[in-house]
Amino acid sequence: MRLRNLAAKTLIPLLCVPSAAFAANCGSPVTANSGPVSVSIVELYTSEGCDSCPPADKWFSTLDHRKDGALPLAFHVDYWDYIGWKDRFAKSIFTQRQRDTVTRQGGRTTYTPQVMLDGRDMGLWSYQSRFHSRVREIASRTARASISIDAKFAGQVVEADVVATVSLPIDRADAAVFIAVTEDKLVSRVTAGENKGAVLKHDHVVRELIGPLAVDARDRAEGKFLLRRVVSLAPDWKVGDLSLVAFVQNARTGEVLQALSTPLCRG
Repeated sequence: MRLRNLAAKTLIPLLCVPSAAFAANCGSPVTANSGPVSVSIVELYTSEGCDSCPPADKWFSTLDHRKDGALPLAFHVDYWDYIGWKDRFAKSIFTQRQRDTVTRQGGRTTYTPQVMLDGRDMGLWSYQSRFHSRVREIASRTARASISIDAKFAGQVVEADVVATVSLPIDRADAAVFIAVTEDKLVSRVTAGENKGAVLKHDHVVRELIGPLAVDARDRAEGKFLLRRVVSLAPDWKVGDLSLVAFVQNARTGEVLQALSTPLCRG
């Protein structure tokens, strides 16, 4: 486990994505709706520059929200890049998300690999029985929000419409909506740093995180979040391995009210 002290905060942009080529075989519209069961997110903070991370990355690749009940999101952080290997999946906004989450829990130190479930540190990722017990507890609750996703390709971009409805008035004031793009089946051949010579494989890697997204006061009072974002896909993203994710999170506590994921290409 690699530790890192919290540093100064950086601003998180709402949207910052490069352009990409359109995949002709993935042009059909995609629609998905969340169900009555509560689904949370499990976050892995990792780095290709950390020699403690590959075992956690391997375990994370085995997770599937359809059977495990928690939607996996792998955030690659950039604070180990200086020791010899620059992680191509790392972004400063992911580092900042980790810092903010740790601070919200009253902590002062970030580390990799770190696993968080429903906005809370799960401790050692290898305690899988504890993880699955917590997931079952979350899944036993009635969802406190519902989400629908409609996405379609338009030229070289994806137009995503997300509708989130927060059931209880008490949850609405602190509710925040996030949209993410994740990619599976990623491989890196590391030629420097602590993992020199290793071939690292990754799944559920967050390529882009958009949010927290704001809504007007009237919509928030009614518990409705109506959001549209246009996302361009980078040239090195494999469209057939991409998923679109939306989740509603309590910005004050970190608790996830509901989460939904759908592949951008069907079949």
